[in-house]
Amino acid sequence: MRVFSESPQCYYKIESQPINFSKVLENSIKFGGVDPSVNTDDFQLACEKLKKKFLSNPEFENLFKGVHVPFICKKIESIDDLGKDLQDVELPNFHKSFNAKYPEHHFKAILQSNSQLAGSISLDSRSRYDEFVAQCQAETVVGWYFPQALQEFDVESQRKQMSDLPNIGNICLSGGVDIMAALIGNPHLLIGENDYAPILCMSAYVHSDPRLVLLIKSYGPHMEF
Repeated sequence: MRVFSESPQCYYKIESQPINFSKVLENSIKFGGVDPSVNTDDFQLACEKLKKKFLSNPEFENLFKGVHVPFICKKIESIDDLGKDLQDVELPNFHKSFNAKYPEHHFKAILQSNSQLAGSISLDSRSRYDEFVAQCQAETVVGWYFPQALQEFDVESQRKQMSDLPNIGNICLSGGVDIMAALIGNPHLLIGENDYAPILCMSAYVHSDPRLVLLIKSYGPHMEF
């Protein structure tokens, strides 16, 4: 496994904040297209039930000692083109959610070189993200996002280590759908007054241009893809 440093670095941090399930759901309905019939009690209950499952497993219980944020994804009728979905749906939705929270700050999406998102994204076969996408096509999905669980490991190592994790179901590397859902619900996630936040890699996504890594990062008070 390749890491940034042999000794852990604490330079990049996400400020842990109390979870407001009501606000996460409100943002997700308003900006993420989640069914407005979903209520806060059901959303929170589903999150806590999933959390309890992982806390009961010694292989994964420590995940919740780090930063963890709840998210909810709408049922996606068709997601045949992950790049187009990211370009036309997920990124614009986050843009609206972020500017609603921070109207004076900007969000911009940049793709280096002459590459495109539409028609250019596939899934790494080790990521288990295909199971997540299939679930999103079947129903509304509730989950937890752990933005720092694999911090400092390079993307290939993040993919490689998945084979060592016990597959108890419902766990995968992150991609565009879940990261954007987490950010739509929690647009403040990477904006901190005291620390520099880490980048959020869409490690499950593979661009046809091998030079590109898809990620979200904060730039001062602003956000960039």
